Amino acid sequence: MIDTERYAQIRQCKNRGLSMRQTATLLHMSRHTVKKYWDGSHTPDEKRAYPETVPSAHKETVMAALEKYFEETQALSSGKQQVTARSAWFALRDTYPVGESTIRRYVRELKAKKPQGFIPLSFEPGEVMQVDWCEVKISIQGQIYKAPLFCAVLPYSYAIFAMIMPDMKMPRFIEGHLEAFRAFHGTTERVFYDNLRTAVFAGTGPNAVKQKHFRMFEAHYAFEAVFMNAEAGWEKGAVENLCGLIRTVACTPIPQGNNLREIQDTITQRCLDYIRFHKIRDRKGPIAPMFETEKLHLNPLPVKPFESYAESQAVVHSDLTFRYNAIKYSVPSDYIGKTITVRASSYRVEAWYKGTCIARHTQPFQKGEHQYLPEHYLDLLEKRSRALNNAAPLKFGVLPPELERFRKDNRARDKYEQLANVLLLGRHVDADLLLKAVDYANKSASPTLQTVKFYLELHHNKITTDQVCDHVAVDPPHMQAYDALLVNEEDENEIGDDHE
Repeated sequence: MIDTERYAQIRQCKNRGLSMRQTATLLHMSRHTVKKYWDGSHTPDEKRAYPETVPSAHKETVMAALEKYFEETQALSSGKQQVTARSAWFALRDTYPVGESTIRRYVRELKAKKPQGFIPLSFEPGEVMQVDWCEVKISIQGQIYKAPLFCAVLPYSYAIFAMIMPDMKMPRFIEGHLEAFRAFHGTTERVFYDNLRTAVFAGTGPNAVKQKHFRMFEAHYAFEAVFMNAEAGWEKGAVENLCGLIRTVACTPIPQGNNLREIQDTITQRCLDYIRFHKIRDRKGPIAPMFETEKLHLNPLPVKPFESYAESQAVVHSDLTFRYNAIKYSVPSDYIGKTITVRASSYRVEAWYKGTCIARHTQPFQKGEHQYLPEHYLDLLEKRSRALNNAAPLKFGVLPPELERFRKDNRARDKYEQLANVLLLGRHVDADLLLKAVDYANKSASPTLQTVKFYLELHHNKITTDQVCDHVAVDPPHMQAYDALLVNEEDENEIGDDHE
């Protein structure tokens, strides 16, 4: 095979009267190549016509066998285990002397003969909700991560809902449903799924066997879960690309925050803005009024919400922590050595003991971000004061924003001891008042324990911060006197000039 440039040179040499031998020598190529393109009977871009590997009389027989094979195996294939031209060749090569490339060509012809069409579907208000998972990028404290996103839409009104999740396990799947039902103010008669494995124990489409926990959830909210066949997205008939839509609406630009809860607040607001202001082309009205209509047709939520948290047991260690998903969470010192119940949702981890919640924590997205609450360690720190300046709960513990800034801006060598003493003030002072005093102290160049105590004392004596500020009254100067001096000086200059 030669390119167009070389082909042009061969043809030009012939027109100039050169022989094939001379042309081959001049262009440094084989005489056979020159001969092939010499008189223009061949061009470089033509494709070689390969003969049929199967006699044409047998082609219809092979095509019929292929059709039968695909019909028989389609129901037994799913996901990544789909039947292909290669698997068809494996099945037919012992019966028919055909090559794999021939089978691939026949399969393409079969698909061309029978293109898959679909019927546009229409749904009534409150009839269906469509659900899917997708993966999006988020920014937590300036770092970019990938996280799963639960997506839902009402096909009648096109109202959407999205929820960022730490994983795609069953508790998160159910929690996404619960939040979507709350956002939509009711449940639909059916929920469509694109063959999601989260809720399916085995099988696909109408043959799907639902997980036991998911069946209980389905019964409690009185909807019918409908699973689509593999690679049959047209069966949903709602949004052609739900994930693509929600990525654009809710996650562009990349949502930012210090944790998943803050990122979810951004995503929720973007979904609400989409519902309020958007109109789908070729639909009879904007989303907002159609959504209001659809709300009237949704089924009411059950009186008792379904529990969506993941529950497990853990032992409290001597460092006042239990482990959940490779992260340490602290509890009060009274529970050392006891077995507690851990309840984890998408954004929160709770520790329970004998029916009482003993600690609540925000669940971090990254492993290794241990969650110490400094107030859990105050009793121990009072007894072991030498550990104050090196205590990890004081250095890295989770604090309200005001105390976090106090820890950051305090420049004293004993700042962790001061932080502990500020926390101890909370035993005798209202929490809101203490945080307000810390906030006032933070406005100084370097907040200290003494500054916090100063503002608390002001409050105790009912003195406002305005009363202790130094307000120096400065009377404005009277510039008229200076104007008079300037006028007199000008008059004297004029007199002097006349004198001269």
